[in-house]
Amino acid sequence: MDTELIEQNVHRLPGRRPVRAPEGRMVVLRDGSAVQIRQVRSADAPLLADGFARLSAASRRMRFLGVKKELSTADLRYFTDVDHHNHEALAALDQAGGHGVGIARYIRDASDPQAAEIAVTIVDDWQGRGLGTELLARLSDRARSEGIRRFTALADAGNVAVATLLSNAGARLVRRGPGTVEYEITLTSGPACAEPLDPREAQLGKACA
Repeated sequence: MDTELIEQNVHRLPGRRPVRAPEGRMVVLRDGSAVQIRQVRSADAPLLADGFARLSAASRRMRFLGVKKELSTADLRYFTDVDHHNHEALAALDQAGGHGVGIARYIRDASDPQAAEIAVTIVDDWQGRGLGTELLARLSDRARSEGIRRFTALADAGNVAVATLLSNAGARLVRRGPGTVEYEITLTSGPACAEPLDPREAQLGKACA
């Protein structure tokens, strides 16, 4: 979806003032590598730009559904200046070098405040390690705590990795378009049993049933 259009939709929603992002949690992936998953901050624009530069042309096309050679200053500001309510973004940083290696975000639907569109992006050399699954689980928990009950995702019809990720999360295919497919995930009332990013989240009803 066009960045400017999404930004207009988010600004129409009753929101909250941005909150200070917590430090996050360390997560060990299935290959033994470790990442820190935390909420995106406004100062993360350089990390995002670096991560984008390390995406292959194919990965960029799959993420943006077209050719995307660079992120503009406006893109970087929009993708990092999030309010953690109508627009949430979680970043994964590799423990060894501190580089951004993955990001997951939701943007609340202005016409349906209980729904949000999601996107998950993993840099090429970190794909296949289970990072997308970790990010989506934590994003789902954040969404529940903010009153979101349904995710939608528009993906390239040839994006097998995203299809597998969403299918494993219980997504169903709801629509096909020219070169694209749309998925929907109903968020259950309980969390995905991911360790909370911030101990304060326990006060929002986070508990594995």
